[in-house]
Amino acid sequence: GQGLPVVTVTKIIDHSHLNADGMLSLSTLLKWMDITACLAAELHCRKMSVTISMDEVSFPAEEYGKVAVGQALSLRGQVNNAFNTSMEVGVLVTSEALGTGATATVCLAFFIFVAIDESGGKARVEPVVPVTFEEQHEFALAAERRKVRIKRRQVEKTMASRLLPSPPVSPVTLRSSAVRSSQFGSTSAARTSRRSWVGARAQETLQSMDTTQLVLPHHANHHGNTFGGQIMAWMAEFAT
Repeated sequence: GQGLPVVTVTKIIDHSHLNADGMLSLSTLLKWMDITACLAAELHCRKMSVTISMDEVSFPAEEYGKVAVGQALSLRGQVNNAFNTSMEVGVLVTSEALGTGATATVCLAFFIFVAIDESGGKARVEPVVPVTFEEQHEFALAAERRKVRIKRRQVEKTMASRLLPSPPVSPVTLRSSAVRSSQFGSTSAARTSRRSWVGARAQETLQSMDTTQLVLPHHANHHGNTFGGQIMAWMAEFAT
């Protein structure tokens, strides 16, 4: 049918979803957002889809901190545009106080998914057909964001080729080895490391931390594979 494919997932916040500070756990939220985006992508292409990237994440700090136990969290995933084998899915997260009906925006992010065929290669996807003015607006913005992503990759590639042997002073660099699905091989653990460079240019102190996560059945998605949202959840937990 016409119109941008949309999936809405609703979660009721309980104590297991909070972190040590009593706030909604970022790792839990990222996992839910990735699942919602994946369902929207697969609704459109009718094929297995995998997370390639997530960007332009925004968290209104004041509203995010107000998410409380007993509230309803609505995650709306919409396929904004499709490009040959990939799709951009926007995920908007809002909270609702069930007692008063008051709502607030919690998070907004854009995910890129690639459709996978039965042999494990990339599969072509059909274009989306925006109908309303709002859908046409998002459709056009998604095309522009794609141009920006391509340009950014080109710039990063150029910068990487010019890097000096010594690492520059940088706040925090995350490095993660993705858990490959059974389609591409298997692995027993996901390894994430965080490195912080601290100090002046004349003298730098390298700090490093490592963690190992054992991949268990409950880490799998509906395809039986460890998915992007779980990887992001581990990264968020470790970075915190």
